[in-house]
Amino acid sequence: MKLRNKLLTASLLSAMTLGAQADVSGYVTVTSDYMFRGVTLNDKSPALQGGIDWEGDTGWYAGGWASQTDDGETSDVEVDLFAGYYGEMENGFEYDLMVIYYALLDDADYNYFELHGALIRPVSDSLTLSLNLDYTNDSIAAKGFGDDLSALHVSAIAEYDLGDDMGLAFEYGRQGWDEDGENYGYNWGRVSLTKDYNDFSFDLSAWYNNLDDDDSSKFTASVSYNF
Repeated sequence: MKLRNKLLTASLLSAMTLGAQADVSGYVTVTSDYMFRGVTLNDKSPALQGGIDWEGDTGWYAGGWASQTDDGETSDVEVDLFAGYYGEMENGFEYDLMVIYYALLDDADYNYFELHGALIRPVSDSLTLSLNLDYTNDSIAAKGFGDDLSALHVSAIAEYDLGDDMGLAFEYGRQGWDEDGENYGYNWGRVSLTKDYNDFSFDLSAWYNNLDDDDSSKFTASVSYNF
């Protein structure tokens, strides 16, 4: 169901850079809506979020993240646990391999694992391109569609460093499901402007999806305190 952070997604990826030494960091975020792949997961309402990350000196990392959630009928708390490995190749490409466990504290029927992979290419000092793949054989949507519903998410991201601790990110993706050979899915996108100031990070994002009759937020704002 989720992945967020400062620049890459309302997501963990931006908080997981490869450090020279083992390090532990954390953050607390207040956001106008919890958005995941172009869809609101908090009924277009503000959410309190927070996470903690451990980064090893060999590329391994692990951490956890939590957020308020609301589907319009029931409020809950989502807790995501993740672990992975980040590395660099001789040809200049970087890669990120991760396993994530998504859990709702009050409704374990929706809990599931997802595998994440990313191929990242710094094009210049300012521009970075990446391709992300996320797969699960037990989608969160399985409770509504049946017991066997695999899901594949693909997205492309372009990040541009504007200088002065500001960044601009563009992401376009497709979330798809496969049930008994039938394919379902939707396209989504976002544009995010970020700014770091001392221990704070600010994010303004515009969102899009092509789901019929979807009423998700079109714009969000968030502020994080990093420690």
